[in-house]
Amino acid sequence: MNFSLTLPALLAIPLVGVVLIALGSRPKTTALWASVLNLIPGFLASGMVLRSGEILFGPDPIPVKEVFPVKFILGMDGLSLSLVWLTLIVALTAIGAGREGVKREKEYYICLLLIGLGALGAFLSVDLFYFFSFHEVALIPTFLLVGMWGHGDRTGAAWRMTVYLMLGSMILLLGLIGLFLALPETARSLDWRVLSETLRANPLSPGIQHVVAALLLVGFGTLVSLVPFHSWAPGGYASAPAPAAMLHAGVLKKFGLYGLLRVALPMVPDGWKEISWLVGLLLAGNILYLGLASLQQRDFRWLLGFSSAMHMGTVFLGLISGTVLGLAGALTLMVGHGLSAALGFAVAGEISRRTGTSWMRDLGGLARRAPQLWFYLMIAAMASIGLPGLANFAGEIMIFFGSWTAHPVLVGVAAWGVVLSAVAMLRAVKAMAFGSMSPAVEAEGVTDLKGVRETWPFAVLTLALLLVGIMPLLVYGPARPVLERISLP
Repeated sequence: MNFSLTLPALLAIPLVGVVLIALGSRPKTTALWASVLNLIPGFLASGMVLRSGEILFGPDPIPVKEVFPVKFILGMDGLSLSLVWLTLIVALTAIGAGREGVKREKEYYICLLLIGLGALGAFLSVDLFYFFSFHEVALIPTFLLVGMWGHGDRTGAAWRMTVYLMLGSMILLLGLIGLFLALPETARSLDWRVLSETLRANPLSPGIQHVVAALLLVGFGTLVSLVPFHSWAPGGYASAPAPAAMLHAGVLKKFGLYGLLRVALPMVPDGWKEISWLVGLLLAGNILYLGLASLQQRDFRWLLGFSSAMHMGTVFLGLISGTVLGLAGALTLMVGHGLSAALGFAVAGEISRRTGTSWMRDLGGLARRAPQLWFYLMIAAMASIGLPGLANFAGEIMIFFGSWTAHPVLVGVAAWGVVLSAVAMLRAVKAMAFGSMSPAVEAEGVTDLKGVRETWPFAVLTLALLLVGIMPLLVYGPARPVLERISLP
């Protein structure tokens, strides 16, 4: 298959799935087949990128308007490779974990496919216009899923997410426009390849770099739930249906981190370096403040929401490390966190569906009544706290070693965050899995996962966590040439 056709196929297949569902085909079956078939161009494109060792592009640029330098062009290199696969895996398992017979089932699965489509488009787009636009495409169905199919304070959570993420997107847009306008008119481009080369040869002035870097930090940081722009995340994830939480926490949140790696570090390196002290303060807030908040949670969904936002602080530590090892750890932890968060929210959704509650005090004895569900709960919890052999540990240890020389105090803060995470998760596991059996678990009709049809999404995420944990080179190996270019001097 020609590479110039392979990348568009990654976007076309879920789009065809959306059309077929809209025309009346079975929603979950169609969405699931679209996600499975999308693995084929994913494998083909990955093989071509790994074989060549260089970035590949396709199709040929298609100008949208000659008066404005916007071109639809897709590309994949070692940096986007792992995030494309994260999207493919989480999208597949999120749809697999979705329920049949949900109200307005057609719209439900269309929204899930559109989130995956938007994430893939953002990670594959070379033009910053489409990079930004595809992410916005993915946000709209996210808001709908929370507001229409969520639970608890779903309306408030959906509005909070809408306001925060739209404001973050607007600030990000200002940063991208400022970057574009700061270039001489003859050198202006929205192609990040051209921008990177131009700004490497002719850096912007320090003052402009500082302003652009600050705008990008606030914009991308809001999308990543960096303190103090984080308050949309815990409630949003706690109120979202499980597949939506899996896709947003597991995939869409990585857009902001990917954007910093793709835009901020290579294009305004001096500005990013100058504001690293501010990033350090904010990431410490993520680790300590949200870590302490995690200890106070009694609802498992809320605990996962706070934990998800908390771990972003460690990724930011890798981004300001200035070393290839620290950046490699950040990328590995992005993938590991995406997989573990998706598994955690999938487990939380199943527990809530089977017992009618996600309050930890009401779930005692789960290990005896539902041993398979308990097993996957343990995997998600152990991955979250950085158990060796799972993906999160590989990323965290690389970040700690890569950041020690430049930021030893922050490494200590991050290590303390591991302790807070461990306490919160182990207390949750103890409360939910052991002790006397609670009425909610003992109730008639509460059953364990049964058969391949119910267990395969959990098994796929678990195997991916183990694979990356044992062989993290699969993630950072292909990305190493890109990370070497953007590491700070």
